[in-house]
Amino acid sequence: MNASVTMQPSERVGATLEVGYLRASNVFGTGQSNSMLTYLLGPVFYPYRRSSFVTSLHALGGGARVAGVVALLPNSGGFVKGTVDDRAWGFGGGLEKWFKDSLAVRVDIDALHTSFFNISEQVHGEYDLRATWGVIYYFGQRRKSTKLRNVAGRQLE
Repeated sequence: MNASVTMQPSERVGATLEVGYLRASNVFGTGQSNSMLTYLLGPVFYPYRRSSFVTSLHALGGGARVAGVVALLPNSGGFVKGTVDDRAWGFGGGLEKWFKDSLAVRVDIDALHTSFFNISEQVHGEYDLRATWGVIYYFGQRRKSTKLRNVAGRQLE
């Protein structure tokens, strides 16, 4: 589950605050769960914007809390649990499709860097691919393209 708030002072740039939570149950068949809480902030750039489509690129930084099963102990049936609070960052892009003046659907793909324990029980960083989708609500009036089109479809400045 992800939630974000974006402030967009201009048509091309903005800033995003994002909080995400992910949980996996019964990890390695232990009956235990793993979870990850991320809290990230950073700039957003909008390279392409047309009447009902908007693309975005973002680079976010902040922190993450990753907790859960680290490894199974050989020959004992036990397992090791751990929690790591460390820096995190993500970068990626997204595509929005408008279907009303204040509502859109967005898909984002990110490379997300967090830290957790490896099999040797040492903290190490790792990248994961994260795909999210959601419904976007815009407070106030959405920013439309500043370019006008004539009947033939040519752009007017």
